[in-house]
Amino acid sequence: MPLLKLVSRYLFSGKPTTKFATYTALFGTFLATVSTLVTVGIMNGFEESVKKHLLTNTFHITAYVSSRREAEEFLNEVKKYPFVQKGYWYATFPVILQKGKHIVGTVIFGTDKGFVENILNRKGVLFSGKLTPNGLILGNLLASQVGVYETPSKVTVISPVARVTPIGFLPQIKRVEVGGIYSSGDYYLDSWGVGYFNFLISFLKPSNFVVGIKLKDPYSAKKVGKFLEDHFKGVFITTWIDTYRDFFNALKLEKLGMILVVSLIVLVASFNIVSLLIAKVRELSVDFAIFRAFGVGRKFIFSLVLLLGVSVGLAGSLLGVAVAEVIAYVVNHYKLIRVPQELYTTPYLPIIFSIKEIILTVLFILFLSLLASLIPAFSAVRERVTSVLRND
Repeated sequence: MPLLKLVSRYLFSGKPTTKFATYTALFGTFLATVSTLVTVGIMNGFEESVKKHLLTNTFHITAYVSSRREAEEFLNEVKKYPFVQKGYWYATFPVILQKGKHIVGTVIFGTDKGFVENILNRKGVLFSGKLTPNGLILGNLLASQVGVYETPSKVTVISPVARVTPIGFLPQIKRVEVGGIYSSGDYYLDSWGVGYFNFLISFLKPSNFVVGIKLKDPYSAKKVGKFLEDHFKGVFITTWIDTYRDFFNALKLEKLGMILVVSLIVLVASFNIVSLLIAKVRELSVDFAIFRAFGVGRKFIFSLVLLLGVSVGLAGSLLGVAVAEVIAYVVNHYKLIRVPQELYTTPYLPIIFSIKEIILTVLFILFLSLLASLIPAFSAVRERVTSVLRND
């Protein structure tokens, strides 16, 4: 207790220059805490926004089978499990689309009414026209590549799988109406087109049959995928985690780089603590010498200087946590960080940081504060009592 009383007494006392050094060190640790938490929070907010968008607009598990019958049987069985929210089957048709001078190779989804109504026919997705029984709707990226800017419009669909005719092998060619354009926000889906399976199978050959599954808990996709692979032999399973692993790994690497850059601010704050404590030790050298003369050990002086440095780090970091929480609340409530939605899939970025990240940030600052206090503490205990008292 006497040690803590001395810390509280000495921390904000002294000459004006020493007080200024104290407030500078305090502000440094405060700024380091705020900048670290806000930077981590923005990166977390971006990652969570992207994940939320992906989990809303993409399937959590994708299964590849060899025929429509297998796809329907697999889907009927999977829907019985309680962890499945909903699922759809579709076939993929590789095609070449032509409109005037524009020629694009792409994939057309052959599906049923349920897929279209639940995945594409939602507010903000299908923004032009509609899917007709004998037509197509195109993703906005594919539509811009093939030169379809308004609906309805006609395109030529060319099958790369040739058919045998009396005059040799010829590709299947058909003029098809594009009834609508959609924008799901998913790059792959927006680069493809969608049509009803029964219409497409009349003149095209499917390359794959796929079952897309949405889970009640998207983050259990890895576990559920392993379960389905064990129970359905011969079915190839992928999850959204596998599909976007490289993207999220790149995000983590970028987050780490940003944290390392921000850590330089923490390092500068620790230098401020060193300067502060050196000034404090010189200013309090007489007090320390008197303590020693009355029998106080070196360990007490050493601990006192260490606690002075750690107290600055603790006060600045706790104040920084409080201000960072306020900043996060204001930014999230008023949606202040606006970004282009077409690039980032969200109109604004929230600031999100967890209790774990707060604790790690505070502990890191306290650790650097402790390291910064070691040199002044050793300097304080090496002072000769007799020389200090003789000179002062």
